[in-house]
Amino acid sequence: MRIVIGLATLLLAAGAYAAKLPPPSKLTLVPANCNPALPALPGPCSASFRFASGQVVMKSAKQPGPTCPKTGQPTETPGASIVMKGVTKSGAAFTGTLKAEASLKTTFGSDPNNNCELHDVQVPNLPSLQGTLACKNGSCKGIVYPVQCLPAQCADTPIVSELGSVIVNGTSFGPFLVYDDANNPLATPGVLLIPSREP
Repeated sequence: MRIVIGLATLLLAAGAYAAKLPPPSKLTLVPANCNPALPALPGPCSASFRFASGQVVMKSAKQPGPTCPKTGQPTETPGASIVMKGVTKSGAAFTGTLKAEASLKTTFGSDPNNNCELHDVQVPNLPSLQGTLACKNGSCKGIVYPVQCLPAQCADTPIVSELGSVIVNGTSFGPFLVYDDANNPLATPGVLLIPSREP
């Protein structure tokens, strides 16, 4: 039976046998910067958008959540929530929607009853979580969900997903990426260092 790689793209910080979920992980969003032509200095990938702050909160999940046993829809298991503040387009507070996605590397453990076709498989770094952010007057929030549910028979298989990276037009970004309304990279996890005054 051929397995679609997309089935493996889920965010799970704990395996099937974990007694307690780890706390959510928080990532700060910074502007995605591009360097399209040397020797030009890196600059924002999105020419018209700016934002004041942003944060991703990665959620943990227990099996069998990723198999979507209640509705069969990936929305049963949210992967992360995203909030952005002070979002502007051409200097004006933005109202509309933004696309968001995350890439993960997922490793499936041993299956106790050997009926999960994904057991002992590692899925490479691929887009794994997707969603949209609803923005009103510069304030945006949304949730990203797994791209697909796992097969029900994999509910007893331990899974570990690691944060990966996203490559857009040859430029590598962090595991989460928010795009502007023209599909240009806007925000990615990172650290912003503010320069001090000269001595």
